[in-house]
Amino acid sequence: MTSPGSTPQTLSLQAVLAQLGAHGALTLPGRACDPTLRWMRRVAGVRSVAIGVLALGVVLMILGGVLRNTGGWALALVVGGFLAFAGVVALGAALMLRGVYGPRLAAEARPVTIDRAGVVLRGIGPIPWSDVAPPERTRVTVRNDIGGDCTVMPLTVLGHARVNAQPGWFRTLVGPQPYLRFDIPHLLLPGVAGLTEDETLELFRAAHWQFAG
Repeated sequence: MTSPGSTPQTLSLQAVLAQLGAHGALTLPGRACDPTLRWMRRVAGVRSVAIGVLALGVVLMILGGVLRNTGGWALALVVGGFLAFAGVVALGAALMLRGVYGPRLAAEARPVTIDRAGVVLRGIGPIPWSDVAPPERTRVTVRNDIGGDCTVMPLTVLGHARVNAQPGWFRTLVGPQPYLRFDIPHLLLPGVAGLTEDETLELFRAAHWQFAG
């Protein structure tokens, strides 16, 4: 028998919705949501390219140093130095981004709780249902942040005021800030381990209908 609020033994959308309907409460294992996973892949790609450029630069510098008196190999020393410098800068930027967003990435794995009081995600909450509108899929344009095609719950007037009165770290966990805006207009849905992004969207639609009417 599954106790109220606990994770269903078989984590499927049907089982989760049945648990929610029967007990009105759920606690599910979190995971990085799809926009975060895309962002992590981009950062990893930059890191890989930077390492490749750095390695190529070092090789050219070595060859240029060894063969500097042969033909035009002395130029390889200059080109290699430039590539090595560019690789170090790009690698440093990728590592810095990973470090800056480290706490946010760690928070993605925190449990997700859904009940009558609201939703707890990424370690914050409960965020009341009166603070959010029904979930939807939208494109969030950002600059150097987690964005793109996202599943969100737009903040209501009350929720917008509450969220944007919080410190910056809180707003960062709630959702990405759209480009050329100074506020957070929506709650980024969390990832749920064992559910796809579409299934998580359906879960939050059902929860919003059940608790917010």
